[in-house]
Amino acid sequence: MATLCKWHTELTDGAGKCSVPMWSGGCPAGFCDEPAYGEQEPGQERYGEWNHARGRFSPGYCGGLACYRHGGPKERKPGGAK
Repeated sequence: MATLCKWHTELTDGAGKCSVPMWSGGCPAGFCDEPAYGEQEPGQERYGEWNHARGRFSPGYCGGLACYRHGGPKERKPGGAK
C-alpha cells in the first residue's frame, strides 16, 4: 500500500490532496489526489456505506485530508469565507 505524503495530511496555501485509497481489481492503485480543503466532516454521508447489521451509515476510510466527494469540506473562498 502507498504511504501518505505531506500533501495528504497538511494544507499548503489552503489546499492539499485527498488521501482516500483507491483500488483497481482488488489491488492498491494510489490515492484519490483530488484537491482537498480539510479532513472528513463529522456526520458526512457522501462517502461510505449503509451498515445493515448496525442499522446506520458508516463513513469510508480516509487517513488524512478528504476532497468534497469523499466527505471533506467544499473549497474555501479567499478571505476565509465558506
